[in-house]
Amino acid sequence: MSETQSTTTPCGKCSCIIMYKGELCIFCDAAIEILQDALSNFGVPSSAIRSVDIEAADNCGCNTDDIQMLPTIKICDAKITGLPDEQIVNDAVIRAIMKDCFCE
Repeated sequence: MSETQSTTTPCGKCSCIIMYKGELCIFCDAAIEILQDALSNFGVPSSAIRSVDIEAADNCGCNTDDIQMLPTIKICDAKITGLPDEQIVNDAVIRAIMKDCFCE
């Protein structure tokens, strides 16, 4: 997982793939595994994931105002909350890859 970066995507987000997590989140580890599996299925490295701890004062530019549940995964314009279904994550990754602005 990538560390805090100061770059943004063409659409102004801090990353195309953002994993919001917290220390007490019981499903975060499982969610990140599902996300990493989906990415590897399509040849996208795990380094494309921006991991954001909402409890830390992470100043990476990722907006946490709309995060109401952990885990939350944002893949491009898709927002997936709770323990994600593998097919939903796969579909979101495919839609993101098909966009010209998708970056790793």
